[in-house]
Order: sequence, then structure tokens, then C-alpha cells
Amino acid sequence: MDDSKTLKSIDNKLSALIALIALLVTSNAEERAEAKPEVLLSNVGLENSEIAKILGKKLGAVQKAIQRARE
Repeated sequence: MDDSKTLKSIDNKLSALIALIALLVTSNAEERAEAKPEVLLSNVGLENSEIAKILGKKLGAVQKAIQRARE
């Protein structure tokens, strides 16, 4: 992996952390219940396989959650 890919990967993961923390800090319980972490992590640039690993879910489940949320 070259330096630009490594930096992009680090940037995506830091963006994911910031997005998740912002969700926890700024939203109420009802908004958090409606938020899909799969979609949030996808929106900050993580690959579906990375999201599955982070959330401890199967790749297919992550893909389906993102697909349903965007319909």
C-alpha cells in the first residue's frame, strides 16, 4: 500500500470516529435509534468490508442495511 492509500485509509477511519462521536453527543435517544451506523460509516468513505469488520456483521448484512436505508 502506498503512502497516499495509507493516508486515505487513516483519514476515512478518523472521519468515521468523528461521525460516530458527533452522533452520540448531539442527538437524542430517538435520533440515535433511527441512525444506521452502516450508512454513517459508508458516508464517511469506509468500504463495506471495513464496516462489517468494525460492526461485527457479515458483509451481506451491511450491504443490505445500506441498500435499504438509501431506498
